[in-house]
Amino acid sequence: MNDLSLGIYVMSYKRSHLILSENLFESCTYFVRHSEEAAYREAGVKNVWSAPDELIDSGQKAYWYIINNAPEDVIFVADDDIDDLYYRLNDTTRLDRDNDKIMSEIERIAQILVDLNLGYACIDATGIPYGFDGEFYFKGSSGSMKWVYKKAFKAQMDLDVPFNWDLDIILQELMRNRIIIKPRYIIGKDKGDVNKGGDNDNKTIQKRRDSITNMKRKWGAYFGYNFKNNRPYIRVQR
Repeated sequence: MNDLSLGIYVMSYKRSHLILSENLFESCTYFVRHSEEAAYREAGVKNVWSAPDELIDSGQKAYWYIINNAPEDVIFVADDDIDDLYYRLNDTTRLDRDNDKIMSEIERIAQILVDLNLGYACIDATGIPYGFDGEFYFKGSSGSMKWVYKKAFKAQMDLDVPFNWDLDIILQELMRNRIIIKPRYIIGKDKGDVNKGGDNDNKTIQKRRDSITNMKRKWGAYFGYNFKNNRPYIRVQR
């Protein structure tokens, strides 16, 4: 990585009972709330970094806390419910939690960002094994693994879009850096475990709708949302 540092982080919330992503990586740091740190350490997580609950009381705030405070030049952040990774080319091949192979792919994408002086990369939001039509995309929605090259990263946190923050990051990067990097050949098999308490109460549903409305106001025709299947769209033609 040309003497640049790479940090591997897993954002986790209320899943100390189900440690999955740690097994994929040669070494990683779980990022959690202070109130949950002891539970993750007791669960056997080797490296734990915690922050005050009130500073990271949402996925958006937790992600930006990592970006703003992690010391490395390139930051890789994974969700905490990735059960396995697959190659998706002409067929689909399971990586079988091969730490060396997985790390080489993480480093490859990080190096591409550095070489091209780009700020953001991510895998697909859905791990569908079919439909492969190219090794890379340069726009689109964001999935369970994300890379940030801090020197070139130009997006800024917008608290008015707490439920579409990853798409907001992509649109900001497309506006300022013109492209992002999306390795289509890697997909994640996510466990999809539901956090305790859920987020289907009326107050949260209204906040989600407000976030979508704010995204539409901010990005106009470049952002779309299908309420029937709860699917967002990046409508940047390029």
